[in-house]
Amino acid sequence: AKAYLAYNNTHQLAKAQYLVEQLYRVQQILNESGFLAAWPSEHLRRLERLEKVWAPIYCYEKLLRGLSDMNTMTGLTLAGTMMRSMLEYLYNWVVHCVKTYPTSHWHTMIFSTTDYEYGGISEFLYEQYGLTGDRRFLWMGQQFDDGQFLGALSLNSDFLTGIHANSHIPPVLGSGQRYAVTGEPQYRAILENFYSIVWNNHTYSTGGSNGGNDSVGFFQREHYSDANLLSQTLWDNNQEFCVQYNMLKVIRVLVEWTGDAEYANAYERVFVNSIWGTQDPSGPGHMLYSYPLGEGVSKPTSVSSGGIGYGSQFDSFWCCYTTAIDQWTKMSDSIYFLTNQNDVPSLYINLFVASQVDWYEQQHISIRQVTAFPRETTTTLIVNTSIDVVPLNIYLRVPSWIVASDSWIEINGIRRQIELIPSSYVLLPVTQWKANDRIVYNMAMRVHAEPINDNPQLASILFGPVVLAGLTKSAKTLPRDLSLIRKVNSTVYEPIKFEATALDGSIFELLPLYEIVNETYTVYFPLG
Repeated sequence: AKAYLAYNNTHQLAKAQYLVEQLYRVQQILNESGFLAAWPSEHLRRLERLEKVWAPIYCYEKLLRGLSDMNTMTGLTLAGTMMRSMLEYLYNWVVHCVKTYPTSHWHTMIFSTTDYEYGGISEFLYEQYGLTGDRRFLWMGQQFDDGQFLGALSLNSDFLTGIHANSHIPPVLGSGQRYAVTGEPQYRAILENFYSIVWNNHTYSTGGSNGGNDSVGFFQREHYSDANLLSQTLWDNNQEFCVQYNMLKVIRVLVEWTGDAEYANAYERVFVNSIWGTQDPSGPGHMLYSYPLGEGVSKPTSVSSGGIGYGSQFDSFWCCYTTAIDQWTKMSDSIYFLTNQNDVPSLYINLFVASQVDWYEQQHISIRQVTAFPRETTTTLIVNTSIDVVPLNIYLRVPSWIVASDSWIEINGIRRQIELIPSSYVLLPVTQWKANDRIVYNMAMRVHAEPINDNPQLASILFGPVVLAGLTKSAKTLPRDLSLIRKVNSTVYEPIKFEATALDGSIFELLPLYEIVNETYTVYFPLG
């Protein structure tokens, strides 16, 4: 559905419609009051008996959301009918469980027996309540809210150490959606506090946020580490892709709620450094489960519960494949935000990505963004409109990493005196635009070090928002002032490249982490 929406690919649409039709046949053959899943309904009975069964609610929600997307994005009403039947089945099952068992039994079923990974069911149910007003969905969503976990977050308590990262972000998104449809302020606080805790205490320079603790074993790498102890968690299997996918969703919600450029900076950091570099471009379907950040690591030898390195087109379908496929069909997400202010349309340029946005709400406005960012430091915005002059406020994000003194904005070839304050949005002084008006925005970047959160002597090297990885098997000590790092001349058709000289005299290349496919690399370096 999203691939069709993004690319108007009718082949994808036909394939999706075929899948829905075949799933409808399965639903009819099962004849279980709307139940539809890739696992038997007996798994729900096993849950009731507190027998171990992996993530049936997680999988059920994935199918619900897929059918919902097919209904809303492609207009396929059959998908909506199937989804409503599935929701009816789920409602009857939840009612049965709540009436039959004590609350403690239900909590054990959902929050323990499934290894906690029950996915985004609360978010989906609150969305359905917002769309339909059916209070059954509100009630069901509340049954899937874990009061202990969410209650601690409402108090801004960081107890994330050791918990499975991706199991806990979807319930937080559910809290955000609950706030959106009910206005209950504590659920907004839950999402805001969660972001603050993760970003400040558990996040690498890439924006990624899970690395685990070595003492518990392999799967612990999918878990959060101790707060502010990241230097002890640099392995060959950091950053489960699902975690970064879901953190982008959390951050987008915060951008929408607040309009705060700090959140937009965070979105860019995750997007550039933890999303772009997760595919092997040599062929389709080669995607990563985990993203190594250790010393002398490589993506093809990264270790995860999905296997070793990149997956394959036909033999891999991890959880991180479902989120990756979804992510790669919505790469335009959060580039632009559109609002109306006093009946004047306002456009926020949030990300610097070659793209085009069309806005038909009042009259046709089209903005085309031309850039090879971050291989170049400028982006050009070209206005098109179907009328002679259109009122429009244009806001440009001024990123946290910008070198303001060397940056500038031109409008129709005239350089404007505009103050650029890092981590803000700047309103352009022109508010009446006509066809072919042109804005050129130059954002100067510099090389800088970002120490890991528990060791000021260990840092990653960045160029603007881009994390640079060294093509070296060992973490060479670099001068603290980074004076021995020089940029190698390149064009927009070539990767950004730097040459670093370590204090021992050895020389190695620094490349954007997202450009690296098969090479051995190191992300964090001692500073001397």
